[in-house]
Amino acid sequence: MALRSLSRTAPMPVASTGDSPVELHMLVCQRDVQLAVLATKSFLRFVDSPISVAFTSDGSVTPTERMWISTHIPGARWLERRSCQPYLDTQRYPRLAKLYETNYHPLCKLLHPPLLSPAEKVLILDPDTAFFRRPDKLLSWVNGSQPGSLFLHDHQEESVRVPAETREAFDELQKLLCVAGRPWLMPYYFFNSGLLAYHREHVDLDAAESYLSWWEKAPGRYTTGKPGLWFGNWTPEQTCYQVIFATMISPAIPLDDEYRLGGKPGHAFNHFLWLHLVKAECLTRLRSLIKELAIA
Repeated sequence: MALRSLSRTAPMPVASTGDSPVELHMLVCQRDVQLAVLATKSFLRFVDSPISVAFTSDGSVTPTERMWISTHIPGARWLERRSCQPYLDTQRYPRLAKLYETNYHPLCKLLHPPLLSPAEKVLILDPDTAFFRRPDKLLSWVNGSQPGSLFLHDHQEESVRVPAETREAFDELQKLLCVAGRPWLMPYYFFNSGLLAYHREHVDLDAAESYLSWWEKAPGRYTTGKPGLWFGNWTPEQTCYQVIFATMISPAIPLDDEYRLGGKPGHAFNHFLWLHLVKAECLTRLRSLIKELAIA
């Protein structure tokens, strides 16, 4: 109900696949159909030149819902849930391939952009997000030649919020992954994959495969309780991205205070998460955002 007026906002055409050096990728489920359009439009209104957009359905989005999204974002392409099967080296990445075949849909966020996008640079955006002001740092990356990648992180006090077991686990991963001169730079434990910007050539799936190999044998003290935020069954995609970003040759750069998790107002960007998204004050902000889009 809060998003019903979104249908009255104007379409925002995007570049055809292959015609832009940047492509935005978003994984969409049926619950997020309207949110996906709102999040995408909230960003596109600030983009200086058209970029391409790729939506991946988790299998629950109906043909009618796809058509509705495509009407609002003309030119966007659709990827099926298991689109990258022919492109994933199952001998080199057996664990990634096995997880991709399960119902763990977020792995599409990890595999589809580097394997299926023709663009040099990729943006990852979750549907439960919104841009409320011009995201200057992100747009500078989109329009420029900055070699590093950008990542979102939570602004919790890590000195007291990160469990000792989590620190111990990442110490093990650093020793495992930092071989043959590979760097390790992880300035924040509370990495979040709701907004990422990277060069496709810098994504090393070997790091993700190595993480999954480690994860298979990880003891329960790492995978349960609060450490499960990093190493539980619902976050392997995000932690795969975290170790990939930590080992990039060109150091990844954290997005600043203008890019936040949660519903606190006054920032350029929010990754609401469903915990905050259903709150009345957040829904009111989204209604106001839709009004802005209708006027634009």
